[in-house]
Amino acid sequence: MKKNILLFIVLLITIDFYSQSNTGVILYGHKQSMGMGGPFGVDYNASLIFNNSESLYTYAKDSLEGGHVNKSVMIRKDKTHMIVKPKRTSKNGYRVNVKLGSKMFSRNKGYSYVKEEIPKIQWEIMNETKKIGNIVCHKAKGYFRGREYTAWFTNSIPLAFGPWKLQGLPGLILEAYDTNKEVYFYFKSIKYPISSNTNIAKIDPNSENKKWITLNDYKNLLNDIYNNNIQNGRLVAESYDAAGVEEASMPKAHFFMEVFE
Repeated sequence: MKKNILLFIVLLITIDFYSQSNTGVILYGHKQSMGMGGPFGVDYNASLIFNNSESLYTYAKDSLEGGHVNKSVMIRKDKTHMIVKPKRTSKNGYRVNVKLGSKMFSRNKGYSYVKEEIPKIQWEIMNETKKIGNIVCHKAKGYFRGREYTAWFTNSIPLAFGPWKLQGLPGLILEAYDTNKEVYFYFKSIKYPISSNTNIAKIDPNSENKKWITLNDYKNLLNDIYNNNIQNGRLVAESYDAAGVEEASMPKAHFFMEVFE
């Protein structure tokens, strides 16, 4: 409880207080376990700040983890396999800002700043429901950039936002995961509405002397990262227990949340 309260205080400090919209904050756990076959990977604290017209998702940020993190994490995959994965945070973290009727702005892999059209995910809403905390949520499935996701959203807050780049449902997404939970966003807590009127902070590439790039530029950047790591022989060592697997056969989905083919 004390940790969640501290996280809310940190989040509120990061947003400017001059907007006219109702605002809320969701805290998530954000797990990345690409190529591991289950939710065994590094666990980050994450947040979604939202109002009626936009949202800002943040993870791997120093302040969300209580300070800068740069360490190796030992993870037990099963009774016989241990995996070493890096856990790293930065001052700005990875962020995604969705502005309804406008664009999606994000700080991504390689600390690249990407401006793109808001992706249209073809969600299929299912009949199944469940409670997350005390909130009734509905199930949906959709395919996004190389992965099939299950999302649980609530009609009680009819805003089309969610964790990371997942959005477009008729309610806030409280939980989402791909087929094997190799990418997994799980709900921790929500505060809505926040009593003070707030404006969501902008993602600014100028803060790092960088510029916005296009989605196509970002695709090329991921390809370059992948190919360079293959050439340097680092993919297996930095990823997971893959003894006996040829590096050249490693799919990109084992290393990136987003896969462009």
